[in-house]
Amino acid sequence: MQQRFVWNLKEVGRDQLDQVGGKAANLGEMLRADLPVPGGFVVSTDAYRRFLVENDCCDRLARLLDAWEGGGIQEQVAEQIRELFATGTIPPVVERAIRQAYDDLGRPLTVVRSSATAEDLPGASFAGQYSSFLNVQGPVALLQAIRDCWASLWNDRALAYRRKQGLENRGLAHGVVVQRLVDAEKSGILFTANPVNGRRDQLVLNAAWGIGESIVAGEVTPDQWVLRKPEGTVVEAVTAQKEVMTVRAGEGVRTAPVPREMQSAISLGREEVHALARLGLQAEAFFGSPQDIEWAFADATFYLVQSRPITSLYPLPAARPGKQDLRVHLNINLYSQAMKEPFTPLGADLIREMAKDVIRRLGRKDPEDEETLWWFQIVGGRVFVDITEMLRNPRRWDRLTRNPNDKDPVTSLALVQWLRRNRAEITARRGPFLPARVNLRLLRFLVGAAWKMRCGRRAAERVPERAVQQGEAMLQELRAQSRGRETLDERLAFIRQTIGQVFIGGFEIVFHAAASSTYMARAAKLLAASGIDPGELAAVERAVPHSVTTEMGMQLLNMARQLDAEGRHATADSAEMRDFLAKYGHRNTIELDVGIPSWNEEPRYVVDLVNSYLANGTYREGLQRFAQAQQEAEAAISQLADRLARAGYKRRAKKLARLLRDFRAMFGVRELSKFYLRHALSLYREQILAVGAELAACGRLNDPKDVFFLTLADLASTTDLKITAHRNREAFRRDELRNAPRLIASTGESLYTAAAETESRGMQGIPVSPGAHEGTVKILEHPEEGNRLEEGDVLVTAGTNPAWTPLFLKLGALIMETGGPISHGSVVAREYGLPAVAGVAGATQRLREGQRVRVNGQTGRVDLLHNPDPTLSPSD
Repeated sequence: MQQRFVWNLKEVGRDQLDQVGGKAANLGEMLRADLPVPGGFVVSTDAYRRFLVENDCCDRLARLLDAWEGGGIQEQVAEQIRELFATGTIPPVVERAIRQAYDDLGRPLTVVRSSATAEDLPGASFAGQYSSFLNVQGPVALLQAIRDCWASLWNDRALAYRRKQGLENRGLAHGVVVQRLVDAEKSGILFTANPVNGRRDQLVLNAAWGIGESIVAGEVTPDQWVLRKPEGTVVEAVTAQKEVMTVRAGEGVRTAPVPREMQSAISLGREEVHALARLGLQAEAFFGSPQDIEWAFADATFYLVQSRPITSLYPLPAARPGKQDLRVHLNINLYSQAMKEPFTPLGADLIREMAKDVIRRLGRKDPEDEETLWWFQIVGGRVFVDITEMLRNPRRWDRLTRNPNDKDPVTSLALVQWLRRNRAEITARRGPFLPARVNLRLLRFLVGAAWKMRCGRRAAERVPERAVQQGEAMLQELRAQSRGRETLDERLAFIRQTIGQVFIGGFEIVFHAAASSTYMARAAKLLAASGIDPGELAAVERAVPHSVTTEMGMQLLNMARQLDAEGRHATADSAEMRDFLAKYGHRNTIELDVGIPSWNEEPRYVVDLVNSYLANGTYREGLQRFAQAQQEAEAAISQLADRLARAGYKRRAKKLARLLRDFRAMFGVRELSKFYLRHALSLYREQILAVGAELAACGRLNDPKDVFFLTLADLASTTDLKITAHRNREAFRRDELRNAPRLIASTGESLYTAAAETESRGMQGIPVSPGAHEGTVKILEHPEEGNRLEEGDVLVTAGTNPAWTPLFLKLGALIMETGGPISHGSVVAREYGLPAVAGVAGATQRLREGQRVRVNGQTGRVDLLHNPDPTLSPSD
């Protein structure tokens, strides 16, 4: 194909993305849509590539990128790449084309902007990553600006951003847009959805005096309007004190003071606000998604100088038939599992299949009818449930914040705050959420649950044995059904036929110990009524027996002790590690996702963890602390009962001792549910990997593990699945980078935390495990990073599951963004006697690695003791 070095903006669109880059393609599309865009041209990616070839830059650039990807110092590599462009010469054929296009434009004042092929893509906007130049005039200055834009493809910001987004550096090219400069009297940014709260039914408009650079650079606080779509009603308007503005100066721009009489004057009139809103809606309708638009005003005309997708918005739940009113959806990943990660596509599909099979076994509706699961959606890789119908009655709202068994009280508080703001719309309708009649199958299930709970109350000492028997029986039956499945259809049928019973069976295990969930509250009530401080009960919750998760941690510590005594290090093939993996190797770091490898497949996490115990000797303290906690728990029961008896409450003393001993006999059994559920998912994973191997063998997949980036419907098809798997893997990677909200409304409003109800400069969370500790902050995203922890550190993370708990043995304290008193991390923290606070909004962003903090697990308070950055405070 013949190379073309310059295109008129009117000639380009999305079809020329590879030739002109994302920004130019968008501007060309806007011109086609008759939007007011300043004219200009684009220097194509062919021109960029010709520059590299004729200046012999290709091999040198490749070597520098190898150095960057191999861990080279970011700034040094970027600087050496800039030198390639600074010392290179624009090929004469390219220079002639640029000069001719500039002459045809009339040699005006111009703005020169980068337009990369990896720009304004789904999930990656690259806003502010590349260079732009304002007030460029004359061919010499223009050519220099173009060369500087080419170099900015490789600046340190862009390299780091591409790494974060998981985008390749190879094969990239850069276009450069040259447009007439709008010598703006005023300018700003228009978002056609609210980027702060996610609402798609709102526009946000910013405006200030002069050229828009001062707003983009954050040098001025602009006037702001929030408008309701589509009618343009003003929801909020703020007139700012605008002290500086950007103006033309020589061959560039400068910051100048705003005349005093204009500083507090509003920059847009009512009609101008509505005119911009109409342009924004026109652009959004044309592109089919919310847009981030830069605009400028000159000579009584509005110009749109740039438009890109708003990539920061969390995806919307799909509207369901008959459910087009205001809805609210709960993030089950965060609320129930403290899981910030998305499911793999097949992992999510199995959760959906589980819901269908449970309905098939216990419900009355046809699970294949799309309306049956109207309340269930996968959004951004997370499971969201529409809970609107449960909330129509406002008398239920306050109960949400008083529930002692709430898994994530921050979510409940945020929900209640949202409900109060939207009371009229939520209470306008009433409708049943649950079926009006209980069918016979569901009744049998409920009766069985009640019987297990009754047996637990009557004979707590038998609960561990009964729970293990049920889990082993379920697993044995599942293994029997999995045998002999050899074809793809047989393997998929096995999963579909059993997955509902697996989840029901795993949940039933909890019923054996369910009664114990109220025992501590009852004990506290007994003590308080007798004038004894219930706070002394904290010791009883530590080192609870029969907890498979605690036992897992103890086996790791004992392994470290044995290896240390023999002067050895942990390896994946040592006898001790094989013994551990034989019992716990089916587990992984994201336990409900069948797409995540188990520790049997990838034991590196466990090996590194044991070796870290050896390196710092923390296993000694861990073993000693656990043994001491067991003794203290038993002693606390005897002491509290004796105090009641001596005070004349002998019957209460006997009742208290029974409650507390039964609690310790039963409560740890709750951990067995996920233990056996994970066993079942590991069996499913084996079958799915066999399916992947079959598909790869016949050429329908490139790699057997690509199977986890498909759905059950994909696997049942007869098509080539390579492209589908690749596309889904890319979508999964984008979902991994998203910060998922706790709740999302049908308007797009995304709730990440609850609003603070009192002013406080400290960080306040939910007290979940008593005790206090001062230590150094370590922020971890995944448990595999646990080798960075040192004894006494304060772990700060989004949330925890059983894979994190072996790390607790090193810690001094724990801070979690999600969870509540009964969430998994909180329960295990109490068992280990580890001070812990949950529900600390934004802790992973507000705290910094290396800071010293005081964690009070009794009050939920986190105080900063030492701050390496004096500009940062916990309230920032």
